[in-house]
Amino acid sequence: MDDLPFTIDLAISINDDAWRKNVSDIDSLTTEAIQTTLGAVSKEFNLAPLADAQKPAVEISLVFTDDAEVQILNRDHRNKDAPTNVLSFPNTPLDQTELADAMWMKEPLMLGDVVMARETLIREAAEQNKSIRDHLTHLLVHGVLHLAGFDHMEENEAEKMENLEIMILQSLHISSPYELSEQPRQETPDQK
Repeated sequence: MDDLPFTIDLAISINDDAWRKNVSDIDSLTTEAIQTTLGAVSKEFNLAPLADAQKPAVEISLVFTDDAEVQILNRDHRNKDAPTNVLSFPNTPLDQTELADAMWMKEPLMLGDVVMARETLIREAAEQNKSIRDHLTHLLVHGVLHLAGFDHMEENEAEKMENLEIMILQSLHISSPYELSEQPRQETPDQK
């Protein structure tokens, strides 16, 4: 997305090879979801291009792993000894001041880390009658919104975050994750 006031630097680590068997184009799916999410966040925060011709970089680390690794992270960082679908570890807030500082320092703005648990995500997709690809995309959007500063602890925050998720997913041609489907979805081998 050339209209962003920054470049995006994604560090994608796949610690569980089964991810590629379930989503063969995981790299391109991830890149599109992150670019679209950060484009929406830029508009939401009214982020503007900086005067310098050199755009600062925004860096996100994405880890695709299994339930066992996520359970350890969840236990150690959230005191919840169970796997979960996605964990976000925000680092630096995404705002105009931080972007200017990153440009001035000529260093990337480290937005944070998102960690995805394969087994939990696949189980939830089946339970919710969603494709693995759509559920993965939703959770990537959700995780990056947390990195950008959105939360859902309070009802008004949750509503704002959910509305932004719905808008982003619609732009990616994915139905609202908050509407339950009545019909079973036929999955292709790439979506299992």
